[in-house]
Amino acid sequence: MATPTSGTPPAPENCPPSKIIVRHGGTSEPSIQLAGGPVGDKASQERDNANQMLGSTEENLKKIAGKQLTSNQQDMVNQIRQFMEQSKSAVAAGDLDRARTLAWKAHLLSEELVKPQ
Repeated sequence: MATPTSGTPPAPENCPPSKIIVRHGGTSEPSIQLAGGPVGDKASQERDNANQMLGSTEENLKKIAGKQLTSNQQDMVNQIRQFMEQSKSAVAAGDLDRARTLAWKAHLLSEELVKPQ
């Protein structure tokens, strides 16, 4: 083996190149969200779904409007109305996941009320 004449060490023989680890797709640029595309359509669809569930829930409440309710059933009606108001507020605030969840809870409770005993 020859010794180097300058002050640099010799290059190692049969050594693989150094590894570079790329995480999360390797991009250092921030991701961007384009407005009005599929995301806008999804938001509109979620809003429509929440409003549809609220409408169906309201129809269920109309079905029991003239009936004598137990105190437990009246508590359910109060909870349904509370969920409905919270859902409408969430839609107005743009929190569509929360709006859908609250509308779904209200709808499930209303279905329980109109179900034949």
